[in-house]
Amino acid sequence: MIVAYEHLFQPIDIGALRLPNRLVMAPMGSGYADTHHRVTDRMIAYHVSRARGGIGLNIVEHSAVHPLGLCAETMPGLWSDDFIPGLTALADAVHEAGGRIAMQLQHGGRQANPDVIGQQCLSASECIAGRDNRIAIEMTDEQVWEVVQAFGAAARRVQQAGFDGAEVHLAHGYLGNSFLSPLWNRRDDYWGGDMQRRTHFAKEVLAAIREQCGEEFPVWCRVSAEDYHEDGMHPEEMQKVAPILEYYGFRTIHVSTGSAMAGPSYYIPPGHLLPFARMVRQVVSVPVIGVGSIVHPQLADEAIAEGICDIIALGRPVLADPEYALKAAEDRADDIIPCILCSQGCQERSFSNGMVSCATNPATGREVDWPDWPDGPAVDAPRRVLVVGGGPAGMQAALTAARRGHRVTLCEKADRLGGAFVLAAAAPGKEPILELIEYLERQLERVGVDIRLQTEVTAEMASSGEFDAVILATGAHQRDIVRTRGEWHGPFIIADEVLAGRREGIVSPVAIIGGNVTGTNVAHLLAEEGYECIIFQQGDALAQGVPAHAHTALLEALDDLGVRVHTSTRVVAAQGGAITARGPDGEWQYEAGSIVIAIGREPNAALAEALVDAAIEVHVVGDAFEPSHVQAAVSSGAEVGRRV
Repeated sequence: MIVAYEHLFQPIDIGALRLPNRLVMAPMGSGYADTHHRVTDRMIAYHVSRARGGIGLNIVEHSAVHPLGLCAETMPGLWSDDFIPGLTALADAVHEAGGRIAMQLQHGGRQANPDVIGQQCLSASECIAGRDNRIAIEMTDEQVWEVVQAFGAAARRVQQAGFDGAEVHLAHGYLGNSFLSPLWNRRDDYWGGDMQRRTHFAKEVLAAIREQCGEEFPVWCRVSAEDYHEDGMHPEEMQKVAPILEYYGFRTIHVSTGSAMAGPSYYIPPGHLLPFARMVRQVVSVPVIGVGSIVHPQLADEAIAEGICDIIALGRPVLADPEYALKAAEDRADDIIPCILCSQGCQERSFSNGMVSCATNPATGREVDWPDWPDGPAVDAPRRVLVVGGGPAGMQAALTAARRGHRVTLCEKADRLGGAFVLAAAAPGKEPILELIEYLERQLERVGVDIRLQTEVTAEMASSGEFDAVILATGAHQRDIVRTRGEWHGPFIIADEVLAGRREGIVSPVAIIGGNVTGTNVAHLLAEEGYECIIFQQGDALAQGVPAHAHTALLEALDDLGVRVHTSTRVVAAQGGAITARGPDGEWQYEAGSIVIAIGREPNAALAEALVDAAIEVHVVGDAFEPSHVQAAVSSGAEVGRRV
C-alpha cells in the first residue's frame, strides 16, 4: 500500500523506544482524573481512541510528581504507589489498542493551585504566581532536592505501570521552567545564577530518574524556547541550553514556548512554533519534536521533509479527530474532522464542566458514553428524517442520523450551507472556522443525505406524512429593536447584514450597539476596511464567552485599529444618528454617521410553534433551542441525531 505523506509515516527511535510514525499526541490537561487524582475509565477510553487512530505515541497529560505540584483538583497524581494500578490499566489498554504511551512528569511550581495544595505555591525564586497574582515563595535547597527525588520516584511508578517512556516538563511556566528560565530563576547557588546552573534542576531530575529506572528507559524533556518577555528565555539562549540538555542524556527535545502562543486561536497561522523547533534542531543530534497548531497533515509532512523537526506533536487536532494519523496515512485528509482553533472545548471548557472536549467533535470526552460513535446506536428500521436548517447543528444532526442508517433530507432556505456560522467567518482572521462547514458538507454528500438548498419548509410540508421525524435547526435572529428598545428610532443597520457584505448606507463614524461576539466581529471587519468605529456595550466587558486566547487577540486587534469602546454603557435613545448613552460618568450624546445593531439573538421559533400540535415527532437543536456557540450547536445536533 502506498502511504500518503510518506515523511510522516517513517519510523523513528526515541532512545530504546521505536515509534512507527512521526506523529505523537501532545500532553494536554484533560480534567478526566478523579478528585483523588486517579486514572478513570473516561481517561482510559479517551487515550484508547487516539491509540486506535494510529497516533505513534500518546503522551499523557502533565501529572503531579508531588502533591504540592497540583494545578487542579482533577490533575493525575504520581507521588504514591497507590496510583500504580490505575496507571497500569491505562498503559495496558493503550498497548492492547496497538499504541505506545508515555507520561509527562510535572510539578506545577508557581502555577500550582493554592486552593488545591492548601498553601502558597513554590518556585525557583519568589515571584508572582500564575494564579490571581498571588506570591510564589522561593524553594529552599532541601525542598528542591525533595522534588528532584519525587521526579525519580514518579518515573519509577510510571515504568512499573508499563509506560514506554516519560517526558519531563520544563516548559510553560511550571516548576521545571521556573528553574530553566532567567525570567523566574534569580537564585545564586547550585540551582541558579548563570545559564549552566539554571540547567542543574533538569540535570538532577534526570539523574534521579536514571537511578530509579536505569539507563534504557526513554526520557526526554519539553522546553519553552521563548518566554515572550525581555527578561526571559529567547531562542538564541535555548540554542545554548538544548545541547546541555542533550549532554545530560535527554533523548529528545520537545520544543514549545511560553505565554498564550503555546495554544493560540485561529488568529495565528498554523505551524507558528515550528521556527523554534528548527533553531533547536540545528544544534542537537537527538530528535526534536515540533508543535504548534499543526492542523493539516500536509504542513506536518513538510516540516519533517524540510528538516524543521523530526516528530510532530498534535494537541488540539487529535481532540478533533482521534483518527487523524490513520486518515492521513490512507490519504483521506478530507475526512479528518478539522480543528478550527476556536479553543472552545479544549481550553475554555465551560460547556463541559471543566473537562476537555471539542467543538467540532462532540464525541471527545464521551468515549465511555458513546462507544458506538460515529455510526451508532444502530437502528432496527430506518426512518425518514427531515432536518430544517443547514447550520452546524442541522448539519451535524443530519450526518449523525444518516450514519446510523436513517434516510435524511436536509432543507436550507439559503443558497449555501453554514447558517450564521458563515457570517461569523466573515470577520478578519476567522476564515479557518469555515473548514468545519466544508467538512460537514463533504460528509453529508458521502452518506447520501438529500440536501435541498433554497427550500423553505412550512408546517404543512413537515407534517405532510412524507417524514417520520423532524429536527428543527432553524437558528436565531437578532432581537427586535423596536420591541426591546422603545426609545430607539431608525435608520439602523442589522449586524448580520454587515457581515453578509452590506456596505450601503454605512458612513463613518459607525456606532455599534452591542459588544459581544457579533458586535466585535462587525467592528473588527469595518475597522479593517477603514471605517471609524465605536462600540457601546451594556455589559462590563467585550466579547464575553469568547475563549481567552481568541479574546486577547481580538481586543488587541480592535485597539490597534483604533476602535473606541464604552463598556457598562447603555444606549437609552437613538434618533437618526444621534445617540444618547448612559455610562459610569453619566449621560452623554454622540453623533454617528450610521448605527449598527448587535444586541443579541433569539430563536427562530415560528416553525416549532406551528408544529406543536402536529402528529409528528419534533426535535429542536442549536440556536433554534437556545442561542449559544458552535460547540453547543454541534453537540445538540449529535445528541438528537443519536436518539431520533
